[in-house]
Amino acid sequence: MAGKEKSGKGKIILLAVIAVLLLLIAAGGAWWFLLRSTAAPSKAQLQEQRAQRTKFIDLGELVTNLQSTDGGTHYIQVKVELKTYDADLDKKIQTYLPEIRNQVLQLLAAQQAEKVSDPAVRTQLLDKIKADVNQILETDGGALSGPVNRKNSPIVAAYFSSFVVQ
Repeated sequence: MAGKEKSGKGKIILLAVIAVLLLLIAAGGAWWFLLRSTAAPSKAQLQEQRAQRTKFIDLGELVTNLQSTDGGTHYIQVKVELKTYDADLDKKIQTYLPEIRNQVLQLLAAQQAEKVSDPAVRTQLLDKIKADVNQILETDGGALSGPVNRKNSPIVAAYFSSFVVQ
């Protein structure tokens, strides 16, 4: 009879351990589904994250002659800033900086002195600078046949922080 009591207590202990394990598993599952954050980040949170990753890269001061129809000599002096969300892009920009500066200088030198002060022309210049820099970066300075990633371009915008025409 002592053997039957011992086996009965063993079954009760085994059932108690199984019950406790099941409760722990159920509690863990409830925590997982009820307390974890499943909501997508809000627009404000996304903007804050993007603002924290924003970086401006200075291309330096650029000076070149402009095309002129009045026979005079005209110059343009600009300072260009590039906006990116990639913190590591600065190293790649520095690698291709001579090519990037050359491309921007050629673009500026092709402008008419009489038209370059027009805000619409300035906007077009910034868009073209952004596209040209992205082209250089995405093709590794022209080593690749075409842009690898057209959807997420490394440069988001270009800005003139200084713009002087003489």
